[in-house]
Amino acid sequence: MTRSQARQAAGKHARIAGAFLFAALALPAAAAAEPSLEEKASQLLIISAEASDISAATAAAKAGLGGVQLQWGSYSLEETRRLTDELQAAAGESGEKTPLFIAVDYEGGSVYVPTTLGLLELPTNMMLGAAADENGTASLFYLAGKELRRAGINMAFGPVLDINTNPKNPIIGIRSLGSDPAEASRLGGAIINGLKAAGVIAVGKHFPGHGAAEKDSHKTLPEISLSTAQLHATHLVPFKAAAALGIPAIMTAHIRYPALDPANPATLSRAVLAGLLKKDLGYGGLVITDSLDMKAITSRLPIHRAAAAALKAGADVLLIGRADPARAAKEIARQVRAGTINETRLNDAYHKVLAAKRAAGLFNPPETPSPFDKAYLEITGGLSRRAATLVRNSGLIPLPKDKKIAVIIFSPQRFAGNALELYRTLRENGYQASQYFFDIGVKRGELKKLTEAAAGADLLVLGSFQWTGVQNASQRDAINILINYGKPSVLLSLMNPYDIPSYPGASAVIALYGMTAPSMAAAGEILSGQLAPSGRLPVELPK
Repeated sequence: MTRSQARQAAGKHARIAGAFLFAALALPAAAAAEPSLEEKASQLLIISAEASDISAATAAAKAGLGGVQLQWGSYSLEETRRLTDELQAAAGESGEKTPLFIAVDYEGGSVYVPTTLGLLELPTNMMLGAAADENGTASLFYLAGKELRRAGINMAFGPVLDINTNPKNPIIGIRSLGSDPAEASRLGGAIINGLKAAGVIAVGKHFPGHGAAEKDSHKTLPEISLSTAQLHATHLVPFKAAAALGIPAIMTAHIRYPALDPANPATLSRAVLAGLLKKDLGYGGLVITDSLDMKAITSRLPIHRAAAAALKAGADVLLIGRADPARAAKEIARQVRAGTINETRLNDAYHKVLAAKRAAGLFNPPETPSPFDKAYLEITGGLSRRAATLVRNSGLIPLPKDKKIAVIIFSPQRFAGNALELYRTLRENGYQASQYFFDIGVKRGELKKLTEAAAGADLLVLGSFQWTGVQNASQRDAINILINYGKPSVLLSLMNPYDIPSYPGASAVIALYGMTAPSMAAAGEILSGQLAPSGRLPVELPK
């Protein structure tokens, strides 16, 4: 972007924000016309939109939509800013001229992937748990929040506050800070404080806890059969701490907890939302649903009716995915008129949304953006190095330089660029290293290529990439074939450390908790003796 274009863009940002500020302040509140039920309901809705096509979201914003969740796509920061400006300009044309919540799922690992929306790559939560650096984590998320604001994003669906107590959890895993409630509270608080300082609305998730689940709520309705005492002792602890810190928003879980409500998932449960969260825990911030287009909900209700049910239960902001916001708003208004939903409940949610937008400065002119990339990368690199954990070493590390090394990495193709950081670090430190890259699902015909790569080397560095405790069996079996090949081997647990017990024959094991570029460079530094690993396992591994 040229300086002239930058000045024009800055002027556009100021004009958009100025329009919102004028709309909010020009008339006394008493003089403003009372919005209709449909208009109030629309402000509670957030839809999801692909960055490649925001036409439907733009139209909805003009009609008074509350917010947009941007889905990931390969865009530069400047392109993302143009998209968010376009959406906010459309909201400025609505009847109420109320700015949008613009949200992203901003967490490292399995949700966030490299080079998306022009945002810098985060360490995974479990990597942060292993580093156990509260100050570094807060600094990182302050800078990350500044990046979000530069892109026009004002809400982050994070931190994940789930305590991962189930190694077979199919959806949380490395998204969790660990299995220690006190540590998760401490580091979760650091994330909240960092985002808050940057002016970003943090959304803690998934209340009252997703970490003990054995099923994926995207596909079915999980059930967690813990007592209320167990929930309070473990899974609710980080949420209580977040509420005490004044976190602006908490997201619900699409999970049934029979001890709290035997009939309904938390998202649709008055006992959980109005009772446990708001009354018992005294939480007064926004309550946001997880996306209502997930199977855990749509298997029970269509999305527009689920939105109404969640509002009635105590939710204030309703994520409806790609569903029709006009239909959802009409259903909410219909139920208010019919007396199914108390109008006071709608008004309460509506005014909380407006208050949250004002508190986040969405009606104010934006601050002049400044680049934070260098500081951000320095902190990310430092945390990644402190997180790397030497789980086992039989004297193989540091690796001898007179041996040929085969680096064999299993991971999705989009992480291939990050994998090269390990190879680069070894080569720069004088090692005879060759790198081989395979997908996480190993085909039968690839076993020959794997053994050929191993045959030409004196020792092996093997990267295991497992999203969750429910492991890819073909990858696990292929790695064990290589470990049993008879050559010294280092196992790199690239993502979820619950894969480590699957490889008892590895001579040495390093846990990285996420396949970011800094974590792969840290692995190379450990293998070459340049870095003494100081991370600790933030979860207990199965025996």
